[in-house]
Amino acid sequence: MSMISLAAMPYGAEAASTDQSFKTIVLFSCIGLVVSFGLMAFGVDISAV
Repeated sequence: MSMISLAAMPYGAEAASTDQSFKTIVLFSCIGLVVSFGLMAFGVDISAV
């Protein structure tokens, strides 16, 4: 099924709104980016460990 037909279905829209996996992936990715930029800003070299 195409994404347009899934979005038009009421139960598909409810399932998408309650699914937190995408938000969790985005959250962890953003945290990883912030930590990486923070380490770069302070000059920490992880490859030397």
